[in-house]
Amino acid sequence: MRSNATSLAGRWRHRAAKWMARRMPPRRKVTLKQRTIYVLPSRHGLLFLTANALVFIAAINYAVSLAFGLAFMMASLFILAIFHTFNNLNHLTVTAMPTDSVYCGEQIAFNIRISRSAEHSYESLELQFQDGIFDGGGASKRKNAIVRAELVENDQLEVRVFTRAVKRGECKAPYLRVTTYFPLGLVRAWSIVDLELYCLVYPKPIPFQMDQFTAGLSGNDDSAISIQGSEDFYGLRDYVPGDPLRQVAWKNVARGQGLQVKQFVDYVDSKVWLDWDMFFGFSIEERLSRLCYCVLQLSQRNTPFGMKLPGIEIPPGSGPEHRKKLLRTLALFGGK
Repeated sequence: MRSNATSLAGRWRHRAAKWMARRMPPRRKVTLKQRTIYVLPSRHGLLFLTANALVFIAAINYAVSLAFGLAFMMASLFILAIFHTFNNLNHLTVTAMPTDSVYCGEQIAFNIRISRSAEHSYESLELQFQDGIFDGGGASKRKNAIVRAELVENDQLEVRVFTRAVKRGECKAPYLRVTTYFPLGLVRAWSIVDLELYCLVYPKPIPFQMDQFTAGLSGNDDSAISIQGSEDFYGLRDYVPGDPLRQVAWKNVARGQGLQVKQFVDYVDSKVWLDWDMFFGFSIEERLSRLCYCVLQLSQRNTPFGMKLPGIEIPPGSGPEHRKKLLRTLALFGGK
């Protein structure tokens, strides 16, 4: 019986979602009007109406004129509450603002600006993201924090409304619910807004030992020298018993300059490459998370490094812009 009721409620929410979605296409800026504002009694309002009905019934039964007056006054008060609560949302403008990137699992602070005209003021506004309300599967178990705001003295105000980043990639803000119970709490007026508001979510960094990236590096130099080399001539040194005779500088010996040995070096590129195949055996998300950790660590050391992903190669570099480019590539890898 309970499962049937849950299924029926889910179907009702899905139909209501489709109906409301047709009435509010996604936009960067939305002004709330009569067509998109909904009004219903609150819990306190239902108790108030019940009390009003009881007073009216008692007035009829006992023919008490004062009871009739009280009943009509309560009804008038409730009607006035409907108009004032509706006007506390009417013509409110909601605008999407740029939002900073975050890592998967963190809270996204979407920046939203609310503004008013000179003729209106708005009190006791509540803003909250509604995760899962329009996914066809019922409301999400995760509830986002409610942000409260007022527009009385200021013409506009920027607020930060929070939701959790559950997956990497370009995350669109959930539907925003703007609610008010002002002034008496008897009526609830609300509107659902679909803002074109996005946030780039990076993979969640997974720490691990990075010893393979620290050996042989030479700070900010483009190359490091390995003395035990065999390619390029580096110089001469005194002969040490056991040195190969083929490396002895015989011309210098013939000139009477003593027994000296030629020294060769290999120049090793100190720039690091982050490669997809470095984490063979891990899942796609685990690889991206470890690569993300590498990007953060190497950026702090100011070490030139590049990255190779399937079909993508970013040449070595350093600095904040290079770091941001790599993190964005990881976030959007695979078209997510």
